[in-house]
Amino acid sequence: MTRLRAISVWEPPITWVSCALFLQFATRCLAGAETTNTQAPTEILPAKVTPAIASPNSYFKIEYGWLAHGPLKQPDSVFVHFIDSMGRMVQQGDHSPPVPTDSPSWQGPISYPRHASFKVPGTYKIIAGLYNKNGREKLAATKGVIARDDASYEIGSFTIEANAPATKADTEGPKTLNLRGYHLTFNEEFDSPLDISPHGPGTRWTAHTPWNGDFGDAWFTDPKPGFPFTVSNGLLRIEASKDGQGHWRAGLLASNDRKGNGFSQQYGYFEIRAKLPPGPGLWPAFWLSSSPPGADSNIEIDVLEFYGDPLGSYMSTVHVWKPGPHRGTDFQVVTRPNEVSADFHRYGVLVDPEWITMYFDEVEVWKVRTPPEHKRPLMILLNLALGGGWPIDKTPNPSFMYVDYVRAYAK
Repeated sequence: MTRLRAISVWEPPITWVSCALFLQFATRCLAGAETTNTQAPTEILPAKVTPAIASPNSYFKIEYGWLAHGPLKQPDSVFVHFIDSMGRMVQQGDHSPPVPTDSPSWQGPISYPRHASFKVPGTYKIIAGLYNKNGREKLAATKGVIARDDASYEIGSFTIEANAPATKADTEGPKTLNLRGYHLTFNEEFDSPLDISPHGPGTRWTAHTPWNGDFGDAWFTDPKPGFPFTVSNGLLRIEASKDGQGHWRAGLLASNDRKGNGFSQQYGYFEIRAKLPPGPGLWPAFWLSSSPPGADSNIEIDVLEFYGDPLGSYMSTVHVWKPGPHRGTDFQVVTRPNEVSADFHRYGVLVDPEWITMYFDEVEVWKVRTPPEHKRPLMILLNLALGGGWPIDKTPNPSFMYVDYVRAYAK
């Protein structure tokens, strides 16, 4: 769940929606130094922009990619710059590539989709490339890509027009979830006092991650009467607020203890129905992790990670932590404006030996191949955290995440 986010130090005229693997802005990528490889260089491909003309504040998709001829010598990051018609860089984003560039997975066609939203009408160029601690990688420009003198590459453009139609949200598709042949294996309705302890054993929930690796900018708190968990009228309320010393405190639930005791299952459907809090710096999540903790094969499935500002999307991610090196694949789910904070919605994932499929109110929003490293049962975690790379100086105090139920099904 550890995340880093690129934070602009000034108020930009656009909003670039960052991905789940964003790194901090790297000024060294502006220096223009080049690194070279003994093998054929990776080819950089033109970006696919859908739609190419979008309305202000409307989300659209940018998919950029590479054709790799084998691993590079060093792990690289990706830089992406957005240039307006005056030649000014109005925003940038640096992040990890979809697979490590120095691993055997850096081979063949590799694509990376992102969503973006821009406020100011105009035409913008997309400038991208790879860089490492020694400088920028020299890549091969394919048809439709313009190589620049500083080892950066113009890979496409898009236009923001005031009268262009708004794009459709990912959550507006048809309902396709089919649980025929599945039965309920875990059901937390929050209609009785919460069965919880700080670390277990013997309770349904623990209040910390089983590997004792809490995260974010708020302390996950041992449960006490009225904080951070409150159960009333069939709803769980998780609170994030400052204590008397000005420290943020919040809450997490995990269905396993440190020894792997509790609920977990390898395949099936996992779902939460929740209402998410709005506000900058908030970081509610519903996720799964391999059990027992510390095993030699470990994946993480982030069904939902919501950053309380902006209010038009959330992230879904699949991580492979063990065996290393770490790699992750993520997708930014575009919602209707304010949709996830205005009401309760269902966030689910169907895990089978071939696919991991994410759902929003029974609508399929994303799917990815199940990694071969997935060999163990999955525990359930949900939390209201803070930060994740975003500043918390304007986070509403207090803030609340509401959960109607948590369920799991198996064939």
